[in-house]
Amino acid sequence: MSPVIELGELRPAEDGDEPLPAPPRRPPGRTVRAVALACLVLLSMAGAAGPARRPAPIRVPAPQGAAFVALAGRLVVADGPGAVHRGGREVTAYRLPGGEPAWRFTLPAGDQVLGLAGAVGGLLVTSSPTGVGDTLSTLLDPVTGAVRWRQTGYPVATAAGGVLVENPRPGGTGSVRAVDPVSGAVRWTLSVPAQGVAYRRDARGVTQLVLVEPDGRVVVHDADSGARVRDGRVASAPDGVAHRYAQVVGGLLLVDDGAGAVTAYGLDRLDRLWTVPVDPRAGIWFTDCAGVICQRDQVGGAQALDPATGRPAWAQERWIGLAPIGGRLIAAASGDGPELDLSTLEPATGRVLGRLGRWRVTGRDDGSGTLRGLLGLRHLAGDRTLVGVLDVPAGEARTRAVLPGSWDECADAGEALVCLRPAGGLAVWPIRR
Repeated sequence: MSPVIELGELRPAEDGDEPLPAPPRRPPGRTVRAVALACLVLLSMAGAAGPARRPAPIRVPAPQGAAFVALAGRLVVADGPGAVHRGGREVTAYRLPGGEPAWRFTLPAGDQVLGLAGAVGGLLVTSSPTGVGDTLSTLLDPVTGAVRWRQTGYPVATAAGGVLVENPRPGGTGSVRAVDPVSGAVRWTLSVPAQGVAYRRDARGVTQLVLVEPDGRVVVHDADSGARVRDGRVASAPDGVAHRYAQVVGGLLLVDDGAGAVTAYGLDRLDRLWTVPVDPRAGIWFTDCAGVICQRDQVGGAQALDPATGRPAWAQERWIGLAPIGGRLIAAASGDGPELDLSTLEPATGRVLGRLGRWRVTGRDDGSGTLRGLLGLRHLAGDRTLVGVLDVPAGEARTRAVLPGSWDECADAGEALVCLRPAGGLAVWPIRR
């Protein structure tokens, strides 16, 4: 059985441990007494000076709930998506680790930042007019802030290093376009049906696009070239059913018929594999769980399905969230307030491999659907925050720092931690790994 790892605060060794036997004592000579006196003086001086303090952080202005990312030696800050009507249109970069202003970029009139992310060697800024309307993707040089290109649509990274921009519209009039990551020139365009587009991914990004028409026709395209690689049909929606969706999970296409069943098709041959009943009122959704398919609903609890048969592999009511990381699953159970009780699971069996402890998770999706740089925050007595690195494959959490005060979110910039205060304002803590 694998060891269970319970992490808490680091404590000094207990005083009750039995000491090693002391060597025989003999009267000290003059030299020994002189050395002892010098050591005593040094210790007295050290005591008078007090314990070494952590270097003061660099303060960087940021609004409450700001979006921020550390990239290419820059800390880039903007209003977050929760501030849609606040009117913030500026994206500002500061040099790391000193916090000096580097550049400033202003969005088109009426636009609001939806997200900041590093992609294709640059900084992708996604925005839209006051949170509604067509999304705009702008690629900036992270060092200088110069605009490299701008396209209408939401950006999606491909496994081959390209970028897709998706622009869904009602009535099947939307599109998805592949753009050159350097120039932003459009390489090819596909029309998107009313059900939208589904993506097949690997660890690096999107590999295929899957389009499902209302009548059940399916077309699979290569994400790099746009070439059609496969087409076929799935069962059409029952008469009178207006809502259905198609979702790609792993190597399967899951189609909801809107009437109480989800059917799985193999993407390589578009062959029908299995069907499971679902409650249309329960808000059920499926996710890739590192080799199995996780099924969840709005009530809570999780069930893992065998992708080959659709039969349950395991079920656990206590998990309110699951995500695959490095061939393992990170699972969350209700904890104390915003802090969740986190564990590492074996995907095939649901067995707990390690307990990470209580944490409020902070981290960023890099655009490939894979969480990286996962940190945990835990409030400590005396208004302090423990920052831990959550190593899901190893099943352990390692202390990164203990910071004074309370923090909403932190990002690891390698030579520093960047953390956001609940009331706004960023602090750059010079803490090496």
